[in-house]
Amino acid sequence: MELDFTEKIKSNASLWENIRKKKERIKRGSPEKMRKPGQKGAPTKEQIERAKGEAMTPAEKKKFMSLEKEVSIKDFIKKYGEEKGKAIYYATLTKMAKAKCK
Repeated sequence: MELDFTEKIKSNASLWENIRKKKERIKRGSPEKMRKPGQKGAPTKEQIERAKGEAMTPAEKKKFMSLEKEVSIKDFIKKYGEEKGKAIYYATLTKMAKAKCK
């Protein structure tokens, strides 16, 4: 059984989530406008490319699952609270898995 933590790993502040939320607000009648590429505050090409590469390879997923068994989530929840602690925990494990698989 292959576990996919992609949704857990993406925090609420991911680039794609922010874009989706802004488009929804505009659709509901918000006076906001989407920024054009190159405008101040618009995501750069580098940020978009980095966001596209969020998916983990099979080797990274395997390493992630092994790290999940080794590292306790309780410390993160105790230090940062329930919701934020989980997000930081999964982000930390993802970063560690990607670093060890390079």
